[in-house]
Amino acid sequence: MKNVAIKVFAAFCALGLAGCASDDEGMFPSLLGSDSQENIYANSSNVVNGSYTGTFVGQRVSAFRQELSQIKQAQKSGERELEKINANISNNASLYQKTISTVETKLQSGTTPGNPNMYAMLQQAQGNVQTMFANSNALENLSTKTANILTSVNYLENSIAAAFSISGAVDEDHKQLRELQNEAMTIAQKAAALNDNVTSAANFQQQSAIQASQEINALHESVKTGSNTFNAVRRPVLQQRTKAYAPVVPVARTEKPIIPVKKAAAPAIAANGNLPLFSVRFTDNNVDYKDGLNSAVKSALSRKPNASFEVVAISNGNNQNNAQQHASRIFEEVVKFGANANNVSLNARISEKASVAEVQVFVK
Repeated sequence: MKNVAIKVFAAFCALGLAGCASDDEGMFPSLLGSDSQENIYANSSNVVNGSYTGTFVGQRVSAFRQELSQIKQAQKSGERELEKINANISNNASLYQKTISTVETKLQSGTTPGNPNMYAMLQQAQGNVQTMFANSNALENLSTKTANILTSVNYLENSIAAAFSISGAVDEDHKQLRELQNEAMTIAQKAAALNDNVTSAANFQQQSAIQASQEINALHESVKTGSNTFNAVRRPVLQQRTKAYAPVVPVARTEKPIIPVKKAAAPAIAANGNLPLFSVRFTDNNVDYKDGLNSAVKSALSRKPNASFEVVAISNGNNQNNAQQHASRIFEEVVKFGANANNVSLNARISEKASVAEVQVFVK
């Protein structure tokens, strides 16, 4: 876990985090541990305080509280970086649209073949396209950071839950553990939403850049002849949302032990007789399915770039929460692997034949 801590630390040093150091002592090593309480954000970033009891569990409570504060700092830094990228996206999109509109208006009114002024404007628009690709890369880098935040808070949730089983605690210890547990759960939901939003935004911006490149190529031919030969309807450049995070599907929180993964079971046929694009049965929480899912999604998108996907959580009713939790993760991964988030839906189904939690992905 110390390597995970270093990874998270490195990802956010550029965002202004200071004084991070790993805490490998005790039963619950910290992923974002630090002995410094400096730069803790007032109000929104501070974690609920509690009195020190002097017990071993009380010591862990203090460490958990400090780690939770640092995770909240990291999340705030990620939000600020996203807002900065969004502002750049919005400004760049406006400049691009203004330039392209000028070119199209001039072509409609008539111009000389190969007009150098028109070529200069297209060159300017091409610079905006390069900025679009740069913004997409920036969002991809940010998605790595937000994924690390999510890993950290999930690990902290497990550590807090395990602390309830330690002997020698007093009532005040368990009271503070419950408070921290509730706050960690809230942060985990926000972190999952932020991570999903950033991943979706990177895909949107990538698609915008590709569409804009195609548009410029078509307009280039029109400028060459001096006539408006480009009659296709132009799609608007997608602009990133700022704080409209994707909704989080409420599911029961469970421990997420970090242990070696196992290979996924063979795909199954859906109960309704339709063959899913991808299917995985979760005999435990450590099934390795991502390579197969990645291959299936990219294969479907290569055949139909605007394909729609439906992620279905299948359970027998008793393991419904577990199935929904896996389905939520696969929903995020389908988007991460290239699907447009607007074309991905998340549903659930009860089946008496489902002995374990199962998730199926259908393509439309």
